[in-house]
Amino acid sequence: MLFLFSHRFLALARWDIHFLAVRLRNVLTGQDGRIRRFLDTRQRPTFLNLGSGPRGLEEGNWVNIDGYRDHNVHFCIDFSRRLPFADATFDGIFCEHVVEHFSLEQGRELLREIHRILRPGGWARIIVPDGAVVMRAYFDDPERLIAHRGQRDRTAMQVVNDYFRQRYEHQFLYDWETMERMLSEAGFDRVCRCSFGEGRGPAALRIDDRKYAWESLYAEARTPLQPAAPGQPGHEPAPLHKR
Repeated sequence: MLFLFSHRFLALARWDIHFLAVRLRNVLTGQDGRIRRFLDTRQRPTFLNLGSGPRGLEEGNWVNIDGYRDHNVHFCIDFSRRLPFADATFDGIFCEHVVEHFSLEQGRELLREIHRILRPGGWARIIVPDGAVVMRAYFDDPERLIAHRGQRDRTAMQVVNDYFRQRYEHQFLYDWETMERMLSEAGFDRVCRCSFGEGRGPAALRIDDRKYAWESLYAEARTPLQPAAPGQPGHEPAPLHKR
């Protein structure tokens, strides 16, 4: 196949084919109905682990979804499409190292979807690689940047490109200003910068993977307790930790 097509084409085509198969399987197996019945068995408060991978939680108030089948993944879903949940379904959503796998516009739409399926006053905890941390390390401490990735034979610039591209998997790398603006535009009325294991939302959402702590940007955002009146500000910045 590499004789006919580039590695990039084959990598992207493989993902397109995979998620086409996911969508077809979900339609043929009536997954939307299965999701509704499953949600009826969940306890309150109900939390969504969006992109759980192998770290899905077994507790009865969690729903674990991912693009690939894995340990404790309840449903396999294509996140680039409308999420198969009704408005105001969840009390909290945890999403770690997922949004960067989509283009900027797709990321905006995913954050809008997260806002849509949260109940009034619900919190989202969004974690992505921090582009500012990566670039600052490149200039100030390149050896640490290389060591962090465990690839001593690579240059610091190669590691930077790994973060921005990651074998065509990463589509956009965020800084705080960009993430804060996107969450505000998605409709959240409080957007807070936080850190590993800390935040303003429910403690149950702080299930951060420690391996990402050094390189990550942590944000929490709350949906309005009630719809904002016309002309009323929709964003209330409240950063916890400045860098």
